[in-house]
Amino acid sequence: MKHKLLFLPFLVAIVGLSMLGPKLGVSPTVSVVSEAKADGPVVVELFTSQSCSSCPPADELLGELAAKDANIIAFSCHVTYWDHLNWRDTWSRKFCTNRQRAYARHLGSKQVYTPQMVVNGAHEFVGSNRAKAQRQVAAGAGGAVLAIELKQTADGLTATLPALPAGSPKQTLWLLRYQSSHTQAIKSGENRGKTITYTNSVDTLDQVGVWDGAAETRTFPTPQGEAESPEFALIAQPNGFGVISAAGRI
Repeated sequence: MKHKLLFLPFLVAIVGLSMLGPKLGVSPTVSVVSEAKADGPVVVELFTSQSCSSCPPADELLGELAAKDANIIAFSCHVTYWDHLNWRDTWSRKFCTNRQRAYARHLGSKQVYTPQMVVNGAHEFVGSNRAKAQRQVAAGAGGAVLAIELKQTADGLTATLPALPAGSPKQTLWLLRYQSSHTQAIKSGENRGKTITYTNSVDTLDQVGVWDGAAETRTFPTPQGEAESPEFALIAQPNGFGVISAAGRI
């Protein structure tokens, strides 16, 4: 049975972009380029918790999706609202809770729950539903999301942004730092006694700018966090939580 958290009147307010992106003062280096990379990825976000007894099958499924295809950018965003169940999720982050609630508003949902998958910022479903996950990933393939080329350089992280279709709205750029794999022994709570491997758990999420959709390159400072072997991804979404327009990872 999936865990649900109904929106109470005092919880309905969706946290603004300023809270979700605390490092808005970043001033990226910008230069114009002429080429766009067309074959894009599929972005799969899993909202999960170590304190959720329904989540381990979804955690396993996300790992399978991540390993299946290099074009799938999959990551786990660990929410905070189950941390009171006798176990504090070691990867729980407030920005994950805020991001999930913002998605709920965008997608017209009255509740948040775990496990929940969101594909390309457009479709949500119970994260352990293997058949639906496979259908949504297959439907999201084929270049609907344009590819961002992301590289690590001496100056930080350099992104080659493709040209979006004419008339595209301005995009919020999100930079993620995550741990590719982490195995956790859970000593109390609903998953007491289990040892679970988590895939691409998000450590930091920063709003690093607004993009007008023109082809260009930008360089960002490398975000710092707790991940021991960090990997990075960059996601572009209109209004912060719309349908994902472009994405890339190292």
